[in-house]
Amino acid sequence: MRGTLITVQTSVWSRVALISLGGFFEFYDIFFAGYVAPGLVRSGILTASTGVAGFVAAMFSGLFVGTALVSFVADRFGRRAIFTYSLLWYTAASVIMAFQHDVFGLNLWRFISGIGVGVELVTIDTYLSELVPANLRGRAFAINQAIQFCAVPVVALLAWLLVPRAPFGLDGWRWVVLLGATGAILVWWIRRRVPEGGDPGHRCGGSLDTGAQHQREPGFGCAGTGRDRRGAVAGQPGLIGTG
Repeated sequence: MRGTLITVQTSVWSRVALISLGGFFEFYDIFFAGYVAPGLVRSGILTASTGVAGFVAAMFSGLFVGTALVSFVADRFGRRAIFTYSLLWYTAASVIMAFQHDVFGLNLWRFISGIGVGVELVTIDTYLSELVPANLRGRAFAINQAIQFCAVPVVALLAWLLVPRAPFGLDGWRWVVLLGATGAILVWWIRRRVPEGGDPGHRCGGSLDTGAQHQREPGFGCAGTGRDRRGAVAGQPGLIGTG
């Protein structure tokens, strides 16, 4: 029993870390604006007075659209799929933005990127609350936030090293944006290692889908109970509901 408990909790934390890694690149995308702004002004794309403000506003306008108007897609198409495709969405938009040479194109693709980031913000929080047992949820969100906010010193360091320079003839701010887009390389690896969240077959009191697509190991608690899902259905105590 003790060995099973340790195995289950290890699985929980590994999934928290994987989902949070996706959030790391999301925070990187949000916070790089302030660090690449000097490079955008130096390259002549933005002005120091109003141009930078428009660039920041484009991102947060996209965030508003993504969180308020589009985030429902995770309920319709599944957490894992939207977690993956929203990450790909804003990664692709950021790559295109990195090669813009005028303020309209820059702000347009920054806005489009913001929509993807907004959807990802909501999906990650929902995903964690569904995959992590109630008795571990506070620690899970603490770890999630710690991993995600590590993006801030990383992007600050990269901007300090690259923005004043133009490696291989490409403006340093463009390198900062492109390096953040490397998160796309990790997307499919992350996707293969996390289960779906919120599917009806795994809600408390529901019947477990026996298909391979929905099989899960025990220990993923039902909201508000901290009990193992398999235990809740079979009438047996959960493995990690007490510790």
